[in-house]
Amino acid sequence: MIRVGLTGNIGSGKSLVCKVFEELGVPVYYADERAKIILDSPEVQQRLVKRYGADIMEAGHIRRKKLASIVFQSKEELAFLNQNIHPALQKDMEIWFAQCGDIPYAIQEAAILFENSFEHLFDKIIVVSAPLELRLERVMKRDHTSREAVLQRVQNQWEESRKTALADEVIVNDGKRLLLPQILSIHRRLTGKK
Repeated sequence: MIRVGLTGNIGSGKSLVCKVFEELGVPVYYADERAKIILDSPEVQQRLVKRYGADIMEAGHIRRKKLASIVFQSKEELAFLNQNIHPALQKDMEIWFAQCGDIPYAIQEAAILFENSFEHLFDKIIVVSAPLELRLERVMKRDHTSREAVLQRVQNQWEESRKTALADEVIVNDGKRLLLPQILSIHRRLTGKK
């Protein structure tokens, strides 16, 4: 089985692309969703409360917006959060890949794959690319947030050109090029079908 990492900066359309791969029968591991589950584990909650105080919690769950307001303003705090989530996330991903069975390939979707030096875990890497202004518009609309809040999150990600230079495949999601032909072309290469 080929292990594929799929990444791209915030608002690039990673989730949409992954949904298309899923429609083609490809299993997809959503790292951000799994990280939210790990974030609410008792061990991680305990460490975050110790560092940030009890008001980081609400109704037994981490207040994600409050946590985001802390970690996206400080590289040190973001590193602390990642140190508490990524080892468990990597173990969870390994178990998931092992359970996929005998299939041509499976995908793990992660926004900060390169930033966390996870590229060595994959046989192939796909980057979903989109212009910055379009990405900002998408996220502001999706998250009902300000341009400044989105730009703060963008600053914690590598430049898109740096990611595309390291990619095995690039899917352009600029609202002009059709996504499906690009995805089908990659799917054919990964399954060995013409």
